Amino acid sequence: MAEKTVTAFDELEFGPIAEGSPVSAALLWGNPEVGPAAVLVRVPEGFEEPFHSHSSTYRSVLVKGEFLSRDPDNPDNTRSYGHGSYAVQPGGEVPAEVNAGTGEMVALVYFEGPIDFQLAE
Repeated sequence: MAEKTVTAFDELEFGPIAEGSPVSAALLWGNPEVGPAAVLVRVPEGFEEPFHSHSSTYRSVLVKGEFLSRDPDNPDNTRSYGHGSYAVQPGGEVPAEVNAGTGEMVALVYFEGPIDFQLAE
């Protein structure tokens, strides 16, 4: 059984998702090596992810900011989504999100399996 915990946002331990990346994440629960696991992800203003994939499906809720979701068939998507928006990205598909708002973007992301990242070819 889980114990009750409450942690303020500014007390979470964020770290870069990869060496040199401006994007950071804080593990909320689970095991990121095998999943399932949930993280809060912080994306700086103006950041555009490269096309990439994850081996497992993830579900996300935008907590703060705005984003665009692009895919190789629609790389110039201009529809933005605001806080509270929900997304499901099946494992193996190739998205690229863009922080389309002013200021930082924050999302809660739940991975069904391991948290990994592969650049698209």
